Amino acid sequence: MKYFVGIVEAGSVSRASQSLHVAQPALSQQLSRLEDELGVKLLTRSVRGVSLTVAGTAVYQHAQLILKQIDATSLIAKQADTGPAGPVSIGLPWTVTTMLGLALLTEVRHTLPAVRLEIIEGPSSFLANLLAQGKLDLAVVFDNTTDGGLAMNPVVAEPLYLVGAPGTLGSMKSISVEGITQHPLLLLSRPNGIREQLEQLWTTAGIKPMVIGEINAPHLLVSAVEAGLGFSILPSCGIEEAVRTKRLEAVPLEEGRLVRTVYLSTSRMFALSRAAEHVNAIVERMIENAVLQGRWRAQIIATACPSRPR
Repeated sequence: MKYFVGIVEAGSVSRASQSLHVAQPALSQQLSRLEDELGVKLLTRSVRGVSLTVAGTAVYQHAQLILKQIDATSLIAKQADTGPAGPVSIGLPWTVTTMLGLALLTEVRHTLPAVRLEIIEGPSSFLANLLAQGKLDLAVVFDNTTDGGLAMNPVVAEPLYLVGAPGTLGSMKSISVEGITQHPLLLLSRPNGIREQLEQLWTTAGIKPMVIGEINAPHLLVSAVEAGLGFSILPSCGIEEAVRTKRLEAVPLEEGRLVRTVYLSTSRMFALSRAAEHVNAIVERMIENAVLQGRWRAQIIATACPSRPR
């Protein structure tokens, strides 16, 4: 498996031979043995190197997970007496990182000292793809995720807000979808679930928004709105601190009827390690506590099933 992954990542047997410090004939022999055992062709060779077959792509993704688990085995064995141990990777969208990232690192460090936590930040669709490939143990994703290979546990539903610089929204209590179009908007670039949800509504209503810019850097987007360069549509968890410190003003869309669902998701193909189960439970508890304590304007979904570590 290691040799196969090495060949794929190097792009050719000759380059893999150099990086793995293994003779080319030995590498080719190992690859042939693996293909014989599996009964499928994994790689196609050409003068430009190697390319994966359909079966090879599936085996490559699975092999990466296997090798990751093997690498963690010695650490888990050495630290077994201290409780859950080993690496755990979690994907967080930037809005959720803003709300929970530092607190999650702190909680895991204090309660699970033998766990090596890795946090990957990115768009929901990107994180869902990594999770489906086994490159993440768990991820927080939103309701625009459609991958059937994921177990989607709904945790909270949060409203969307029109946000602007202090003093720009006056005394309004909420704003309609049509009303948003009267404001110059700075929006997150596609693909983005909020952007897609809004555009569907605008298309259905036959109205055109005043989009003056697209920004694919969320923190820059918030800074631009704070500077008065425009308005944006953002979820509650991404703006709570800025609103609390009066750096932003926010009003809900359609009196709270426009919401997105926040899911704590895992892969159906790959079982969670004991350490990942504990991290999963911590994340769910932290999300719910943030809502109960008023730090996250959202509604806990009653059907959410609490994660119970073994």
